[in-house]
Amino acid sequence: MRLLGFLLFFHSFTLSLFGQSPISLPEALKQAQANRLELTNGQLQVQLSGSDEARRRARWQPQLNAGADLRWNTQIQRSVIKNAPFANNQDIVLRFGTPINNLLNVQAEQKVYDAQSRVERDINRLNVESQQATLERLNVDVRQQVTEAYYQAVFNREKKRLSEQARMRAQTYLDQAKTRLQAGTLLESDYNRFVLDLSNAELTLRNDGRDYALSLDNLRYRINSPNAVEPADSLTALFTQFQADERTTNERIELRQEDLSRQLNLLNERKEQARLLPVVSAYGAYAAQQLADTFNPFASGTWFPYNYVGLRVNVPLFDGRQTRLNRQEYVTRAQINQNTLQRLRNDFDYETRAARNTLEQARENLTETRKNIEQAQRILAIDRVRFDAGTLLLADFRNSEYAVQQAENNYLRAVYDVLLGQLQVRKALGSL
Repeated sequence: MRLLGFLLFFHSFTLSLFGQSPISLPEALKQAQANRLELTNGQLQVQLSGSDEARRRARWQPQLNAGADLRWNTQIQRSVIKNAPFANNQDIVLRFGTPINNLLNVQAEQKVYDAQSRVERDINRLNVESQQATLERLNVDVRQQVTEAYYQAVFNREKKRLSEQARMRAQTYLDQAKTRLQAGTLLESDYNRFVLDLSNAELTLRNDGRDYALSLDNLRYRINSPNAVEPADSLTALFTQFQADERTTNERIELRQEDLSRQLNLLNERKEQARLLPVVSAYGAYAAQQLADTFNPFASGTWFPYNYVGLRVNVPLFDGRQTRLNRQEYVTRAQINQNTLQRLRNDFDYETRAARNTLEQARENLTETRKNIEQAQRILAIDRVRFDAGTLLLADFRNSEYAVQQAENNYLRAVYDVLLGQLQVRKALGSL
């Protein structure tokens, strides 16, 4: 027990020395949500979708334009009236305009009616919801990845702990075998088997240590942490804390995404139909034109203002059947979305049943492995007394030792499988 306590202290000391900090599963999920770049990009995509509606409203604001045109006519345009009756049937040459022709104007235009605008507003709203659904699906994927990585790290740490205990038992048995060998009560061939057991235990411990280090690196990658981390929970604590609530059922985010896609296709079909409706706009302008022989913008009597207002109606008459073809395409896409929705419901219903069956089997295995480990430990304790008394063969004693190790590993795997089963059930029910 002192040696085990020293190893645990040394393990904690090395973790603090290399900058690893314990982290719980909720903390890991929180860090992943703050650090994962795909989630940040998803939030930015939601903001971009929200800006589409602002642009639509901006198009309905009055559009004002101011302009200036400063012109110097280097040669005045002329026109000829042939055989002018008021000039004794002579040809008359007329000059139009002046050398200086400056124009200042302000124009305004305001949309009055556009059937597409209301549909575009609904499309923009659904685009925002679609991006939010995409972000939520990313969140679900990240939560699943982080949770699985956390479970794997805890599982590998527990395997490493069992390997350490197996290695310590192998060392203890070897020390006792050495004493018996020196006393002449143990054959050298039997002693060599204890040496081989220790070598195998050390090899298993090294491999489990590598697996644990890799799982820690995977956990750090999944939460995108700049510092090394280690799980703060044990498998038993996780098993107690995160029980699956099979009565909680939410709509799968994939169903909402597909339904939003269906609604978008229907709205686009309505938008195509609205293209055939009139677009009405009001407009007006105020202008001042200067006509002079020399450039002098401040000369009096050379500026001539004029203004106008109007109502413009644009009615599409024929577009080569583009609108009709586009509408048919969107109707077909909406039908595909509807069929995909039904397929997804069938898939998720099967996934839920399969996940629950897997979880139930994992729970049954956990119950059996718990019984097996208790039975194997009782048998080992009895065989240890018989082996020390010389009434049990070495091979039988070593088989009892292997049975305990196998039972411990099976129990550990069973707990891990139950945790994964709970995770899959929560995902299937849409409550992850």
